[in-house]
Amino acid sequence: MKKYILSMKGIPQESVEKIAGKLFLLLLFICNADRVRGQSAADSLTAALTTQYQQNGFPGFSVSIVNSDSILYEHAFGFADLEKKIPYTTTTVQPIASISKLFIGMAVMKAIEQGLFTLDTDINSILPFKVQHPYTPEIPITLKQLVTHTSGITDNPAAYKKTYLYNTPLQEDNSIYNLLKSKGYGAEGRDTTLGTFLQDYLSTSGTYYSNNNFDKAAPGKRYEYSNIGSDLAAWLIELKSGISFAQYTQQYILQPLQMTHTTWSTATADQAKLATLYTGLRVPYPKYSSVTYPDGGLTTSCHELGLFLKENIAGQEGKGKILTDASYTTMFQPAFSTAYNPKNIDPAEPNIGVFYAMKKNGIIGHSGSDGGVTAFLFFSPTKGYGMLLITNTELEGLNGVNKKLLTGFEKIWGTMSHYAGKLHPVK
Repeated sequence: MKKYILSMKGIPQESVEKIAGKLFLLLLFICNADRVRGQSAADSLTAALTTQYQQNGFPGFSVSIVNSDSILYEHAFGFADLEKKIPYTTTTVQPIASISKLFIGMAVMKAIEQGLFTLDTDINSILPFKVQHPYTPEIPITLKQLVTHTSGITDNPAAYKKTYLYNTPLQEDNSIYNLLKSKGYGAEGRDTTLGTFLQDYLSTSGTYYSNNNFDKAAPGKRYEYSNIGSDLAAWLIELKSGISFAQYTQQYILQPLQMTHTTWSTATADQAKLATLYTGLRVPYPKYSSVTYPDGGLTTSCHELGLFLKENIAGQEGKGKILTDASYTTMFQPAFSTAYNPKNIDPAEPNIGVFYAMKKNGIIGHSGSDGGVTAFLFFSPTKGYGMLLITNTELEGLNGVNKKLLTGFEKIWGTMSHYAGKLHPVK
């Protein structure tokens, strides 16, 4: 939630990503000309990351480098739980925040393949209530606008903070829990289904409805990163498929990719594998989930997220197994052009596919930030490999940007970039 407490949803686009934007352009996918044997490159990478872990202040983190066929490298460092001294491993699970939106994107394309709708579908032809942009009610909102963050639907902090759920039993002795509650975070016993919240937020008769839930620019005219617009795209899949978004992605994405320990809530995750999340000062968060889980609630491991990244690269190369080649082409196709050129586009990230962010240097993926979470996943179509990093802490919190952690992230990502082109498949 931009500029509010503790890096809750929204910050990656508003703050952390802007801080790291120039870093991506400088460091991502750098290859040295000298070649070394794959195993020694992996050993050197592990040694370098071990040194950086000892210096950077992350409680724990895991990384993966993959191509379309293989996991080239994966490793974890530090602790999933500092107090209990539980090691962070490549199978440790934690939320990945807004990287979750890439799963909405893939699910949208699967639903299009099934004939449930098209990118040009007017959302009001599906919804059980009417959504009108209050400033331009005559202009319909389409699915394409939802997946490119140009729908005019914005994240109103006063309502959005009500989407957070605290897992039971409640950790009432947790200082961050009490701070969050004092700031109004939490669903407060309301009906916590995705559809009910969206109706409360978008219907003129809804509890949370306000003109402030919309941008003043007409649909299609302005880019404005929107968690709630993303959730609405996921809910359209529910409405047309007849099953929950969680069930839909389980059936069509997670199971086929053998992401067997991936869930849409920390409450349903394997608790023995679940990482504790920390502020930048290593204070633990209470365990939380979200009513609007599609926009940031996916809970997974480095290893399983690596399988998803591998599929994305394979799909881009015309050999994916989840979607058709045509669907992958559409999903990765830059949406903005001279014919469709909304205002407010970030010059460091000048284009977008179906939720897939496209950096100025051509890499594709997404970042994520939430309370106690930082995650990055990107791949290079030209180089044919991708990288991801997950850590159980945040780069920005109550005290602003944690410069030590930001520097640590820069070094880790840069080191991975240095070795990525030298690695051979893990046997």
